[in-house]
Amino acid sequence: MKPFLIRLSAVASIAVLVCACRSQSFSFLAMGDMPYNSEQETKFRALLKRASLEPFSFLVHVGDIKGQSEPCTDERFEMIRDIFREQSVPVVYTPGDNEWTDCGQVDDQDPIERLKFIRHLFFEDESTLRLKELNSHHQNVTPEFSRYPENYRFSRAGVLFVVVHVAGSANNRREDDVRSMEEYRDRNHANLRFLEESFSLALSEKASAIALIIHANPDFEMRSGKGFQDFLDSLSAFLQIYQKPVLCIHGDTHRFRLDHPLVDPQTNKPFPQFTRLEVFGSPNVAGVVVTVDPGDPEVFSCKPF
Repeated sequence: MKPFLIRLSAVASIAVLVCACRSQSFSFLAMGDMPYNSEQETKFRALLKRASLEPFSFLVHVGDIKGQSEPCTDERFEMIRDIFREQSVPVVYTPGDNEWTDCGQVDDQDPIERLKFIRHLFFEDESTLRLKELNSHHQNVTPEFSRYPENYRFSRAGVLFVVVHVAGSANNRREDDVRSMEEYRDRNHANLRFLEESFSLALSEKASAIALIIHANPDFEMRSGKGFQDFLDSLSAFLQIYQKPVLCIHGDTHRFRLDHPLVDPQTNKPFPQFTRLEVFGSPNVAGVVVTVDPGDPEVFSCKPF
């Protein structure tokens, strides 16, 4: 599929509207790659308790809700589900590789079955993440993509938030495993279609900025991972058209950083409007406050929490 082909006719039927109140600033807390063990779970609960005292509009967790070597049990995932349910604001969550792609290496569980369970546990019951409070639009409302409730978007104060299931561990592109490759190809196709629709929506509705939320570190600098090539191509093609701020929030490599790592292949210079925010991760149990001010030319500002 060609990366980012604008289909405004398709966008016309999308019920998601970018909010017209573009002057209202707000903030949210971004985190991920935790908790990995019982000690971090205690700290994670304390972090969320402190966050509950702040006026965050929502929380963002970019995936990896358990350590890679920890068993992929229903009980573990249900514990995190219950923590998310306890929050007073919606939780914007995308699955990480530790939840499913790596489970076959840990306790010989079926990664595809674990992914199905994660989708069921976190996305079928609307009371878990409470995303409807954000007027979220999910890809699975389209019959062709009914398996992908974890791809969704919403808007606030003229900023479009796009959540796409791009996971670590090469995005599950395992050339030595037929089932993994089939899963990767199908989800990659769904991701590209969802990105295309979302980017077209941002253009047609004149969104003041975009926040793109994924789990994986897709190697913006070297573009060496085959599992991320289509994602990076689609994003780069869009950035050649869209000149407003784009913030990509991800985890995976556990290194807090705020930089401009994506290079325009046409100019060989970084896209100035594109910023990457990688959140803290295990062993650090911390978050990043992202303040969104559509009246500011930069729109996004970030600081550790």
